[in-house]
Amino acid sequence: MKCWFCEKEARGICIVCGRAVCHEHGYKLDQFTHAKSDTSTGFASYFKAFNVLKCKGCKIEWETWEQGKKIVK
Repeated sequence: MKCWFCEKEARGICIVCGRAVCHEHGYKLDQFTHAKSDTSTGFASYFKAFNVLKCKGCKIEWETWEQGKKIVK
């Protein structure tokens, strides 16, 4: 498999978008948490992954929501 950005041999897959990345375009994250919620029940679940890769193209930021409204900090 080839790197999405430069066509070199890929070393792994981005946890966020699923693109293949080489050593130069991949960054190691200590942990990554993915959360999802069911708006009809209010039930939320999440998973944590450790020692994962992220590509240079993905930007990650936290959002806070309460009672269906985004909280701006």
